[in-house]
Amino acid sequence: MKKGLILLFSLLLIACWLPVQAQGPQGKMATTGGDQAPVFPTMPGPGKKVPLPGGYYAVYGFDKKPKLGMLIVKVEIFSQDGKKDTSFELKGDSGMPSMKGHHDSGDQPFQLSKKGDYLLPVNIVMPGDWEIRLTFQKGGKVQYRGSYQFDV
Repeated sequence: MKKGLILLFSLLLIACWLPVQAQGPQGKMATTGGDQAPVFPTMPGPGKKVPLPGGYYAVYGFDKKPKLGMLIVKVEIFSQDGKKDTSFELKGDSGMPSMKGHHDSGDQPFQLSKKGDYLLPVNIVMPGDWEIRLTFQKGGKVQYRGSYQFDV
């Protein structure tokens, strides 16, 4: 009888403890599947064409060689006929893959310059491995995601 009560009490304790442990920082249940982070495939290097849906392509680069301090990511988008296109919305995120969450900028919108270039400042705060993640949207729908890793 005692063993049965101890087993029942243990199972009850575990049943009450598990949901508390599965809660995230906001107290919401952790989920799997639908709430997965988006995938950012590796893009060709700076200065090379990045194919986009609909025959578009992008070319990205930096205003200077990546080093400590402020760096500007510049993206140009072209249509099939090679004309500059400014109909996309771009977002960028930067951070250190080896230190997830410590230096991540979070999604930031690119600003469109008068020349039709998409620009995003990135603050490189320490030496090491860095990554930029770009999201290309058109009409509110994601058209392409890509990432580029570099070392400072």
